[in-house]
Amino acid sequence: MTEFHFTDISRVIQLVLAPAFLLTSIGTFLSMLTQRLARVIDRAREVSFKTDEPDETAELTALRDMLAIRAKLIQRGIVLCTIAAIMICGLIGMMFIDALLDRSLARAIAMVFVAAMVTIMTGLIYFLREVFIATASLRSRHIRSGDPKVRNAV
Repeated sequence: MTEFHFTDISRVIQLVLAPAFLLTSIGTFLSMLTQRLARVIDRAREVSFKTDEPDETAELTALRDMLAIRAKLIQRGIVLCTIAAIMICGLIGMMFIDALLDRSLARAIAMVFVAAMVTIMTGLIYFLREVFIATASLRSRHIRSGDPKVRNAV
C-alpha cells in the first residue's frame, strides 16, 4: 500500500466534491417529487370519498384513474433518482478506493457515472410526463367549464 500525504488526500477530496454536489441536487429533486406524490395521494383520497357515493360519475372515475397514473409516474421517478443517488455514493467510494489502493478503477468509475446520469435522466423524463398529464387535465377541466381565457389560450 502506498504512503499518502495530506496533498494526495486533499486532491481526492476535491475530486469527490462534484459527485457530492450532485447528491445534494438529487436530494432536492427527491424532496420535490415526494411533495408532489403527497399532493396526488391527498387528492386521490378526496376523490375516493366522493366516489363512495352511489352516483359515481364517469368524470370522477377518470380523475381517479389519472391520479393513479400520476402517482405511478412519480413513484418511478423517485425509485430511479434514489437508485442514482446510491450509484453516486458508490462512485464516491470507488474514487477513494481508486486513490487509496493505487488501482485503476477509471473505467468502472466512468461506467457508474454514466449509468447514474442515464438513471437521473430517466427519472426526469417520468417527472416531465407526470407534469404533462397534470397540466393537460387542468386545461381540459377549464375548457369543459367554458373559461374563455383558457379556451383562447389553447
